Amino acid sequence: MKNVILKNKILLSILLIVSILILVFVYNDYYLYKTPILKITKIETKEKANDRNKEIIYEQKITGIILNGKHKNEVYELENITSKSGVYDEQINKNSELFLDISNDKISIIGIKRDKYIVILIVLFIDLIILVGKSKSIRILLSLLVNVIVSSIVIFWYQNHYNDINILFLFLPISVMFIVLSLFITNGKNKKTLAAIISSIISLFISFSLSIIILKLYNNTIPYWNMEYIEIITDYKNLYYVNILLCGLGAIMDIAITMASSIKELIEKDSNITLDSLLKSGKEISKDITGTMTNVMLFTCYTAVIPMFLLALKNRMTIANTIHMYGQLEMIRVLTSSISIVLCVPISLYVSVYILKRWKHD
Repeated sequence: MKNVILKNKILLSILLIVSILILVFVYNDYYLYKTPILKITKIETKEKANDRNKEIIYEQKITGIILNGKHKNEVYELENITSKSGVYDEQINKNSELFLDISNDKISIIGIKRDKYIVILIVLFIDLIILVGKSKSIRILLSLLVNVIVSSIVIFWYQNHYNDINILFLFLPISVMFIVLSLFITNGKNKKTLAAIISSIISLFISFSLSIIILKLYNNTIPYWNMEYIEIITDYKNLYYVNILLCGLGAIMDIAITMASSIKELIEKDSNITLDSLLKSGKEISKDITGTMTNVMLFTCYTAVIPMFLLALKNRMTIANTIHMYGQLEMIRVLTSSISIVLCVPISLYVSVYILKRWKHD
């Protein structure tokens, strides 16, 4: 017991030291940027009403010091205009760090430096995974890293070959690769992993096939034109199909591995458990999983549509038109993902029981 406590203290100390060093570095990484960075030391804000759309406009006089490049330590003054809603502009405060375009004595703001906030979240996320996952944390982080690398390679490759390949046909095998890599890396090579992989793949393609059939039947009534950047994407329908394909992937894998782990645990606790008892216990477990995972998909939809909903309603669009224009596509994603989740529960239950119970003596 003392050794475990000592190891936990050492792990916590190492995490704390490494995290602090990373944050100190990020808070002083200005020399890595070629674009001039201005730290605001003083800001004066004056309110100005706009009679055309009743939006409140603010005029700001900014004073700051350059933190990098050939203009380092030089003090600059510039003006900025912002609004109360912040729809089309950035909210700037004292101590904000701004990227500037300095050319021909003309100074303009081109963005806000936010890398420190992203790194804080990443460090916190990794620390929590290590503290909670302990010995399995390396596998979890490796799985995330592999999926990010695979996604990046596929996206950059498609960017250079988008005229030669159908994006849906590209991501069909990639989605299977995500399932196999994620579950294999995080759970290792065993029957539980095999059951989860088979369950996930079967559930994904059955639900996706149903979704495609339904979308084809109602093809002319679905507002694909409301997708972002639709003007520059010619293969927009297949792009939306890919969104549906990948949307519920994480939830499906979560259910599949949860069911497989639960069935495995039941069998290990009682090697003589009957098939009927195993199925009955699995069904009780599945009732709790289905509701929570469906709600996860629903709240994910909320995060996507709430900003556009608020903007549309603020501009006096009716609720019906707002839902049709901005909510219908997200609702389709949620419903198709929910179908995947509901299908995955019985599929993963029976596949897990078959593999883990039938092959238990292999």
